[in-house]
Amino acid sequence: MNIVIMAGGGGTRLWPLSRQNKPKQFIDLGTGQTLLEDTFARAKTLTPEKNIYVATAQDYQKQIKQFLPNVADDHIFYEPAKRDTTAAFATITLRLEHLGQAHEPTIFMWSDHVFTNEDAFIKDLRQIPALITAHPDFIIVVGHVPVTPETTLGYIEAGDPVSGHEDVYHVNCFKEKPDKATAEKFVAAGNYFWNLGYFSARPAYLLSELQQQSPEVIPAITRFSQALDSGSQPQVAAAYSAFPKISIEYTLIEKTPRIITITGDYGWSDVGNWEIVERVFGQAGDHMPRGHHIHIDSQHNYIYNATKKAVCLIGLKDTIIVVTDDAVLVTKKGQSHRVKEVVERLKEEKKSDVL
Repeated sequence: MNIVIMAGGGGTRLWPLSRQNKPKQFIDLGTGQTLLEDTFARAKTLTPEKNIYVATAQDYQKQIKQFLPNVADDHIFYEPAKRDTTAAFATITLRLEHLGQAHEPTIFMWSDHVFTNEDAFIKDLRQIPALITAHPDFIIVVGHVPVTPETTLGYIEAGDPVSGHEDVYHVNCFKEKPDKATAEKFVAAGNYFWNLGYFSARPAYLLSELQQQSPEVIPAITRFSQALDSGSQPQVAAAYSAFPKISIEYTLIEKTPRIITITGDYGWSDVGNWEIVERVFGQAGDHMPRGHHIHIDSQHNYIYNATKKAVCLIGLKDTIIVVTDDAVLVTKKGQSHRVKEVVERLKEEKKSDVL
């Protein structure tokens, strides 16, 4: 099977470590390599390296070459602009078709996720080629046992089991980002799962079903395919900008009746704030590969120190401190999600040098 690593995301939820030109997938949170490299290693346990592709933003070309130097140039798909995931998935499938890969079972895998139960996750992903072969006109999605009633995730309602597979179900419906009361009902029901966004299908089928469910995207798809045929990068960029800016959950996944879900508890996280970083990567203590830390009369603190500096805490409790060469973040635990307010303030004050 083929795997496409989706590495075009931006964001600064882990500021000051993550920046506009160095988002989360390009940083090391404690494993010794970046989340992108961790994802590539995960992909290589499932398929040969020659079957792995990378989709990323044009602005990240240098980082992709730095961290994944062995990926062939024609296996890297650069997005000329940010147009959300409908544009991303549609254009990736068109590029795969142009490379003769239209009918190969393909997993779309995100580059900035972590799994504390990774063996179970990989074991379940290995079922996907057989599932697609047996159900060629279906999309396979990964559902995670919900831990909390999250309102920022989509939910998959599992229906009848798929014969011959454990914890694999036909999907009754898909609900994107419900309100808190609805999410609580989903969790209590027992047959709803978080959507992790790991979609798998034959590219040709995914593209045809997208056009069937959302015919308004057909002109953009046609234009992009013609631009690829022309070989003109300016035409490709212009065609890409013609796509509507909307997620594929709304244009396809919520609409199509032909979905199968693989479900499990994989210890998944999208590492959305510094408290999650501590929980996943900080079990052995602070991160300080080069610096030095001293805690005096201080408890339950976590320091991520990307410098050679000595960082000393006196009389502090339940804090997270992040130190980089040009910025320091100090936050109480329970407040780290508010880093986006810091980023917005820096934008307002035009401090682009630390964004």
